[in-house]
Amino acid sequence: MRGRLRPDDSAAIGLTGTAAAVALLYVFRSILWPFAFALVLAILIQAFIRAVMALFPWVNRQVVLVGSSMAMIGLLFAAGVVMMPGLTELGGEVPLLQQRLDKLLAESSARFGLEDPLTVSALIGGIDLRVVASWGLRSVRTMTSGFVLTGLFLIFLLFTWEMIERRILLAAGRRGRWPTQVLDRSFRGVESYLWIQTITGVMNGGVSAAIMLAVGLEHWLFWSVALFWLSYIPFLGVAVGSIGPALFALIQFPTATPSIVIFLGIQAVAFIVGNLITPKMQATTQNIDPCAGLIAVGAWSIVWGLPGAFLAIPLTLAMMYQFAASKRLRWLAILMSNDGDPFPKASENGLGRDLT
Repeated sequence: MRGRLRPDDSAAIGLTGTAAAVALLYVFRSILWPFAFALVLAILIQAFIRAVMALFPWVNRQVVLVGSSMAMIGLLFAAGVVMMPGLTELGGEVPLLQQRLDKLLAESSARFGLEDPLTVSALIGGIDLRVVASWGLRSVRTMTSGFVLTGLFLIFLLFTWEMIERRILLAAGRRGRWPTQVLDRSFRGVESYLWIQTITGVMNGGVSAAIMLAVGLEHWLFWSVALFWLSYIPFLGVAVGSIGPALFALIQFPTATPSIVIFLGIQAVAFIVGNLITPKMQATTQNIDPCAGLIAVGAWSIVWGLPGAFLAIPLTLAMMYQFAASKRLRWLAILMSNDGDPFPKASENGLGRDLT
């Protein structure tokens, strides 16, 4: 029949549209990721305001809004103040780190009778650690500079939040209940994820700080803040981040014992928090498959760099709920979900089942 697309044509249009969307996300990344970051922070602050108003209904909402907004912006600024000097100083110590690692590898090679001593460059495929450190420093600087735009977007979103919600409700009202339900589920899922990662991030960063401080590691505050932020990168963030302070401990201390203590201590904290505390807090609020989460972190990192790694799971959760509301794309949501049901506890929230 004329006017009806064939399956091949529909697939081609979908693939072309997806490619165009990814290209636009990459081209306008310097504006889009600060806005996405501000939106995520706005959702978190709105949840905090609701919690405060529920506990203290006599408190003026505008006062809580202004106070929480200023606190969040202050935390972003403080994180930049702590991270940038620490990164600059640590970046200058990378050559010393490489020399120290080469020395330890040479001693180990001689101990095991190897004719050709191992080197750091040989182990990591000829990659220069200074190049890796320079890339990391540029990435963090780019992210830190984007915090200024994030703060401006955050102020705009917070003080116009009710107006934005009203417009969304008016726009979706003509299409029935399901658009508002899907949006509400997306916001609640992202909100729950952020609260859990924030609480577990404080646990990871706080206990790791105590371990590093007890050992006497320099720059312990920098590494603690870094581990807190890395908690927002699931599955790998803290586990990989523990390598950093352990390596730089080799420069400060004459033996490898403090480095081993720091590495194993942070790994133990990450294991306990990740396997005992986080699952109990998550329950069924975050129903995303670990493999899908890892793919999302990699994909968003390619598109938006380091900010994409931090925003990957919130964005993927929101996408999963949007896909689940569409008959044509629900199969994607099922594959992305952990148990095959992209709407956990749907009956309690009035979501999911009535969206068919």
